[in-house]
Amino acid sequence: MDLEVETVQADYLEPESQSSELGEWTSNELSASGRSIFSELLSASGDSDSDVELEEEEFTPERSKNVRPVYHQPLSADINDDEQVEASSSSSSSSSFSPLWREGLIAPDQVAFSFSGSAGLRVKMEDTTPFDFLKLMVDEKMIAYLVRETNRYAAEALSKKKLTAQSRFHRWVDVTIPEMWAFLGLVIAMGLIVIETLDDYWSMDELYSLPFFRSVMAKDRFGLILSFFHIANNKDQLPQEDPKHDPIFKIRPFVDKLMINFRNAFAPGKNIVIDEAMVAWRGPLAFQVHSPNTSDKYGIKLFELCDGKTGYCCNLEFYTGKTQSSSRGPTFDVVNRLISPYLGCGRVLYVDSYYTSPDLFRYLKEHKTLACGTMRRDAKNAPPKNMLPKLSKGEQSITTLTDGHVNYFHVKDKKELHILTTAHSANLIMSGKNDPDTQEPIVEFQAVHDYNKLMGSVDRTDLIVSFNAFKRRTLKWWKKVFFHLFMLAVLNAFLVYKTTAVGKLSQKMFRRDLAKQLVQLLPGALVIRQPSLSVGESSLFRLTARHFPRLVLPKPGLKRQNPQRTCAVCSTPSLRKHSRYECSSCNVGLHIPCFEIYHTCKDFKPGQKPG
Repeated sequence: MDLEVETVQADYLEPESQSSELGEWTSNELSASGRSIFSELLSASGDSDSDVELEEEEFTPERSKNVRPVYHQPLSADINDDEQVEASSSSSSSSSFSPLWREGLIAPDQVAFSFSGSAGLRVKMEDTTPFDFLKLMVDEKMIAYLVRETNRYAAEALSKKKLTAQSRFHRWVDVTIPEMWAFLGLVIAMGLIVIETLDDYWSMDELYSLPFFRSVMAKDRFGLILSFFHIANNKDQLPQEDPKHDPIFKIRPFVDKLMINFRNAFAPGKNIVIDEAMVAWRGPLAFQVHSPNTSDKYGIKLFELCDGKTGYCCNLEFYTGKTQSSSRGPTFDVVNRLISPYLGCGRVLYVDSYYTSPDLFRYLKEHKTLACGTMRRDAKNAPPKNMLPKLSKGEQSITTLTDGHVNYFHVKDKKELHILTTAHSANLIMSGKNDPDTQEPIVEFQAVHDYNKLMGSVDRTDLIVSFNAFKRRTLKWWKKVFFHLFMLAVLNAFLVYKTTAVGKLSQKMFRRDLAKQLVQLLPGALVIRQPSLSVGESSLFRLTARHFPRLVLPKPGLKRQNPQRTCAVCSTPSLRKHSRYECSSCNVGLHIPCFEIYHTCKDFKPGQKPG
């Protein structure tokens, strides 16, 4: 009979990159003999285009038997992919449920698990500029807190330092809220314009000429704010031997408020994803991890829950080393903490093999949340090995098992795939791709198709943030994490912006406009001076436009209230003369008598005197 397949009923965001777990098996690698197995499975299951709504076995082969469960090793206690799973006496006796795996599958109850939650923007927007969307994530109270802690730490540090007469710390003045916004605006701009060293952003060399940064604040002022930047009061930190010691105390106030704003601003849709992200860090740190399969092999690990459609980060948690966990294991606890605000409304969670376990999926199903993910063969309460066929190299097979709550797929083709799901039955769909050798359409399980579509959300978010993050080296790990989280907030602001009717800007243009808005909050930084004309250069604008002298504006944060500039007319390379006046249109310093010469003489000699 003709092969008829169901189509996917949810709209998905096309991923730019595949999850690392997809290395286990992909539909493109399914050979012709493997596709014939799919066809036989489809024939055995009956009509492929009939929707099964009752919780019954969709098909049952002739051979069926119950097998006692084999208790494998518990979930990892160290939350690390490259380490072996460790046994735990507490978790080995925690599960009172003994699954009886049997051949066949059950169809999920689509009515009982229909999505009933809210999705999308959760606040009413009066203005729709990039800055307004950023304030949904990082509000004025958070910036005021950063300002207060930075000024407090600066006063405390300066009182303990013995400064030399030439120390730049003598020029410190308390930072203000507009100045902190402008500081963060420059951080965003540095993610758009990547230069190796920080000083080159203020370089006067023609190759590095960037007047934008000089117009906002002086290089020394930016460096002072960066040096004294602080988030938490060190006096409140508990010693490491204290049971209540918080390893991320340095950034805890900012992280907690940021997570509240992330959840309040936007609600994810039906499909959500949990995966790891990394903040690159190679310095000494107790909870630094090594992940050889990621681009940043050494760093600080984050567990993120993202919306499967947009990639919006809804919740995150830091890995801070081995901690006391519940009887279900630390991996179960991480997932439970991240997903707890989104349980009970019919969502579908997608995870990789690091989190997948039958116990977790049953728990989520009890809380009206379905799940799908690849699974390690040695996961606790996984189907016993004697229920899987013993195949020689090159053989293909498909095995489907269920325990009455969870479905298990084992597919053996060029590679081996173990997938666990409570959201899918044995529905087969056309992948939309053809086999490169035979050009025949590739058929795959809908569970595999959905997993491939959605599991790249966290990877894409992590990749975008790492590309645009503040690249300056620092000895403080928490500063690196802060700038990573701030750029994550900028990305979330953009993703929310794109869901609105006004979301026409690209991500790059959104960050460009956002950086301009932030620096314009600082008085004196509104005018970005254009490059000055060289002496004697013929210019129609210089000679014909209207020009007016004005006092040179002081740089933000500097104590000098009467700044001067080098006069473009009467100065020579060997003798510079300074003036308190300038032409703002031409961006040159000029004495009042020299003002007329500069704007009336087509050619004049350096050092020319008036009269």
